[in-house]
Amino acid sequence: MFGFLKRTRRPQANLTEAELARRLTAPGYRCACCNEVLDAPNAVRLRPFGWPNPPAPRPDADFDSSGDIVTERYARRGRDLLARAHLPIPVKGTDDHVFISVWVNLSTGDFARFRSAQGRGEADRLGDLNGWLSSRLPADTGPVLTKGLLVPVADGAMPVYWITEPKHPLHPAQHDGGLTAREIAALYEDLGEQDLVQHLKA
Repeated sequence: MFGFLKRTRRPQANLTEAELARRLTAPGYRCACCNEVLDAPNAVRLRPFGWPNPPAPRPDADFDSSGDIVTERYARRGRDLLARAHLPIPVKGTDDHVFISVWVNLSTGDFARFRSAQGRGEADRLGDLNGWLSSRLPADTGPVLTKGLLVPVADGAMPVYWITEPKHPLHPAQHDGGLTAREIAALYEDLGEQDLVQHLKA
């Protein structure tokens, strides 16, 4: 079993796997301890690999300015051109997924075509694009620049990223049935979302 799956904290005795899965996949789950509304399926947003302190996101319209830049959907650092995408992981025992926000490194030509088509709301007509995962999963031990496919979505929505490198720790989770809710909670903690997990387990 992967290292990040071994560090699952002991849950409350009365919190079943099914209930944790429900809380984890409900976009409007209200925390029992503080009444805060959580968006747990979409809570994890990773930074680009090798960029420990990226600047605050700017509007997408600013992307054509010079220098390194991060917007809500795109990033440029040196020669690297990155698109933000959702990496889906099925939650075992449910029909739902969680979606980790990652960065994907595209070739210059594919990035230009994708950005233009996404701006027109027609990116889904491009078909799948080869790209490299440029966010580290798990946080400390995940491989760097993993091969995968960026799958564009219609109407300018966030694209989806599927890992195609079988050796990546999350490849089996994406393609062979997912992770349990407790395993996903452990992954969230590994990625820095300890507070969110504590709210989910309250």
